[in-house]
Amino acid sequence: MGPLLILSEALAHGGKVLWEPPERPKLILPKGIRERLEPDRGTVREILRRATVFRDQAQRFMREGGLLPILALQDRPEGDGCASCGTPLNGRCYRCEVCALAVALALEG
Repeated sequence: MGPLLILSEALAHGGKVLWEPPERPKLILPKGIRERLEPDRGTVREILRRATVFRDQAQRFMREGGLLPILALQDRPEGDGCASCGTPLNGRCYRCEVCALAVALALEG
């Protein structure tokens, strides 16, 4: 089972992101999950990094009264690929799995 699936299941079963401080979110996970994610710590950190960027973008637009744009990393290359990071989609239609989970985290809290 990959880190995205483990993290998604953990969040569905009571896990959450603590956004204090907002620039350094912390994962609150059900018992035993942290150990299962340890080998994939880099992927989890990248998801949280992207979620932080996307959350900041969303909050800024909402404060300014604007419509929520497509949340994307600032260094996203032009062209096809994930709408948020530019990574090839491999059959997905809009966002890669990492960005999809990061956007979900960014918008839920």
